[in-house]
Amino acid sequence: MCADEALLDIEGPAPPPVAKAYDFYVTTAGGMEEVALGELKDRLTHISRVQVVRGRRLGRIFFHYERSPRALLTLRSVENVFVLLADIRGVTVGQPGLLRIAERVGQVDLLPAAVLHDVLFGYKERPGFQLACTTGKGHRFSASELHHVVQTVLTLKYAVDDVAAHPYRLQLQVQGNRALFGLQLSDRAWRERPYREVRVDRELPPSAAYALARLAKVRRRDVCVDIRCGGGVCLIEGAQDVKPRLLLGCEAFSQVLEGARANARAAGVELGVAASDLAFLPLRTGCVDRVFCNLIRRRKEPAFDLLLMLCEMGRVLSPDGRAVVVSEDRRMFERALE
Repeated sequence: MCADEALLDIEGPAPPPVAKAYDFYVTTAGGMEEVALGELKDRLTHISRVQVVRGRRLGRIFFHYERSPRALLTLRSVENVFVLLADIRGVTVGQPGLLRIAERVGQVDLLPAAVLHDVLFGYKERPGFQLACTTGKGHRFSASELHHVVQTVLTLKYAVDDVAAHPYRLQLQVQGNRALFGLQLSDRAWRERPYREVRVDRELPPSAAYALARLAKVRRRDVCVDIRCGGGVCLIEGAQDVKPRLLLGCEAFSQVLEGARANARAAGVELGVAASDLAFLPLRTGCVDRVFCNLIRRRKEPAFDLLLMLCEMGRVLSPDGRAVVVSEDRRMFERALE
């Protein structure tokens, strides 16, 4: 036996390679699941085992993906990206259900997901985790009880710090007879977008704004107008895939328009703004290709006339134009359309 062989024999066999994480799920604004699925298929190649679960507030898309994990962070229509650690079925509403979840979590190997997180964001010198738990209606154990039991299991198994400065973020959500356990890959800065220097009350999240732009099918030659532009997020997100001919934000308040200007400069997007009574737009009839409008009322904002606003949208839209409107009162909106 040569010296090198003897050394190898002393060191023992090499450790087995760390398994890789290939199962993921993303969350998106409720009602935008198909839009987000379209973006997934556009940006990610060779995804498989796709399952869409629709939700009122948040929808989820589950999938298997074996290509570059960095492509997951290019998705703009999703709220969060998770490695799927466990999909626990048959959870009962009482203590046996709680114990079933704890037992299943205790069997999970966190290492592949943690390694993937390190590949994307860098190695953590002081490993730790932060666990968030939620439970749906009807369960006889609370989210705090679930958190206490599962955190105890994880601490005993991994002996890691649960108050680290930059922890791995774990999420455990129980709905009905199903519990989802995942490790969050997306961070706050990714979700919020770095260009959002100014934020406006009740403004759409950037992921929902981007989904609206995809729903509107913004084209390069389009004139796009946001009637209540707020911080300009819908128009900025609409310019991410194509560069429309013109982006124009309208608002009744000049200070809001200044915020839209600041965000557009930070995003490197050319955005025009116009102070406007929402019932009368300073635009020619039929000159606009895409209209966005967020009808969610801001705090202390005076009421606006929805019927006049919809009539004005119809006036400025071109014959083949499209309007995408967000409303918190479906019945009122439908009555106004009629």
